[in-house]
Amino acid sequence: MEAANVLAFAATLGLGLRLLWQVLARPDHLVAECQEFFRADALSAWMVLLIAAVSLGTSLYAGRYFERDLAAQAVTPGRVKEFFVLTPLFTAGMFLVVLANNLGVMWFALEATALSSALLVALYNRSTSLEAAWKYVMLGSLGLALALFGTVFTYAAAIDRNSLAQPSFNWSHLMSVSSRLDPRLIKLAFVFALVGYGTKAGLAPMHTWLPDAHSEAPSPTSAMLSGVSLKVALYALLRFHILTTACLGTPFSRTLLLVFGLGSMCLAAPFILVQTNLKRLLAYSSLEHLGLICVGIGLNSPLTIFGALLHMGYHALTKPVLFFAAGNIHQSCHTLQLRLMGPGLAQLLPLTAVCMGLAAVAATGLPPFGLFFSEMTVLNGGFAAGQAGVALILLVALLASFCGILYQLTRILLGAPKAGRATDAPRWDGVPAMGLMLGALALFSVWLPAPLLEVMRRAAGIIGGKP
Repeated sequence: MEAANVLAFAATLGLGLRLLWQVLARPDHLVAECQEFFRADALSAWMVLLIAAVSLGTSLYAGRYFERDLAAQAVTPGRVKEFFVLTPLFTAGMFLVVLANNLGVMWFALEATALSSALLVALYNRSTSLEAAWKYVMLGSLGLALALFGTVFTYAAAIDRNSLAQPSFNWSHLMSVSSRLDPRLIKLAFVFALVGYGTKAGLAPMHTWLPDAHSEAPSPTSAMLSGVSLKVALYALLRFHILTTACLGTPFSRTLLLVFGLGSMCLAAPFILVQTNLKRLLAYSSLEHLGLICVGIGLNSPLTIFGALLHMGYHALTKPVLFFAAGNIHQSCHTLQLRLMGPGLAQLLPLTAVCMGLAAVAATGLPPFGLFFSEMTVLNGGFAAGQAGVALILLVALLASFCGILYQLTRILLGAPKAGRATDAPRWDGVPAMGLMLGALALFSVWLPAPLLEVMRRAAGIIGGKP
């Protein structure tokens, strides 16, 4: 089952690259096969690549991770089989979200990802993991119910009282008639979509399920949740944002994205500083990065939107490495509490510590890694757009998160280990998967192929209303 997962996700990455070439080859920037149900533009192609890359990296790590769990009797063989069945279903749902033309199908696919990932969160069948999964299901279901209302209001906004023709849920059709949509219903629809899909994306203040789910799920699942699942929910919200902007021609949706993005960043920073659990710390770091993406889109300049999409890609390669390293540390130290882990992990688990240290440097936005350039792109775009106040708040939040992650991770990685302390995990486990993703991050930090730059440029044009 492990080999089948690796081969399948390698195939999906190849198909994602083929889709990218197809999108770039068409003059209308669109692959319109089965357009009634499926649709792919540059934004869809970019998301497909991210989902495929993170899924492949996760499948490469998961095999040895669960072998160690089985040896420690932390999980049963039946539960491991469930993981290798549910993970492809989870990924298939995410692919359907970003390739669906119909807003109703997109909502259904996101609901499917929520259900499959909730079962993955509860995989260990502990009381804490069951509680986290229940919280995830309750808040996620409530959010998706609100998103369904947003979808229904969008359909209602497309009803033409002077025509017998039925409106359509298809996003391509709604965009073609955006100027004729009811602006009041579209505003209402976006607010419901923002709260609904924003809950699934983990935006503050609807984020409370996120640290619990990330800390209790198996590390491969946490990597997928943080690396791509949150961004897929944000993608669904962006489709409503694009439609709302096309209909209203006002900064209504952009302002809301800006407010929720800044709120998420400002809330994440203090929680990072005081966090005591390693995986919860990484979850709040994801909240901060997701907020930055929303701010970049909310600022609505070509530079900031491009920076936000660039940040999506670099974060998708960085955060799984941190969760893989956290999984290694958890299995060797048998705890996620920071005070019980360190100091001295760099001596006890040198290869894992090196991978975690490099990924942490990237996640905090230090050069030469790409997250530094994407954050500077958003900041420069904010100042250039005359939004100096927003850019300053953004900078303060980034600095606070940088200090928090630097403080928390250096105190467990550096220093001398306590006398007589040892670890029981093989030192090479998970390192190939982490090295592969770090290598891709380092490569794309210094060199972005022309096709990737072009697909992000076109995706930024779609979000900004200038394809």
